[in-house]
Amino acid sequence: MRKNTESPLMTAKEKNSDQMIWESFLCGDDEAYTYIYRQYSQALYAYGMHFTSDKGLVEDCIQDVFIKIFQNRKHLQSTDNIKLYLFIALKNKLFNVFRKDIKYYQIDSLEPVFTAEYTIEDEIIENEKEQFLNDKMIRMLDVLSPRQKEIIFYRFVEGLSYEEICQIMDMNYQSTQNLIQRSLKKLRTTFSRAEIQFVLFLFTCI
Repeated sequence: MRKNTESPLMTAKEKNSDQMIWESFLCGDDEAYTYIYRQYSQALYAYGMHFTSDKGLVEDCIQDVFIKIFQNRKHLQSTDNIKLYLFIALKNKLFNVFRKDIKYYQIDSLEPVFTAEYTIEDEIIENEKEQFLNDKMIRMLDVLSPRQKEIIFYRFVEGLSYEEICQIMDMNYQSTQNLIQRSLKKLRTTFSRAEIQFVLFLFTCI
């Protein structure tokens, strides 16, 4: 189980740094492009694996995203959150593939499924205790729908603001608030507060 030592919430300084790096990339700085790839490619892989177990597909889509932003960088918009920008680009790319192939859809809803389970670069959880904790987290989050799992991930793992969640989930502000509150209410009616805090902590450690 891999622990994220960085705070999920971006400080103003970090956002400003993101904006400067992105602007350098847009102006043709190849070193900035290389930095962006090295900094975010693994996070993109982990994110993509929430939507499909097809590792090859996720890797291909990530490569397509980076090729596209490189080819179109003169026409791209500015951003102060590179990870969010790339997450949105990858999600759109994956969903374009999903719409063309029924095997990627949930049978009852015909919607791509966001899950709590994924593996990073064939990493195997060798420690039995970590496996137990991981399984406990997955079972608890199973009470949530795919979209509820997704919004909990954005809000409490990635630390996205409501406005940023609106962008990545293509929802208005009120709908975003409502979905988060319904998701938390569903957890609270099923589990104790301590259990919920425990699961959210585990989720950030995957």
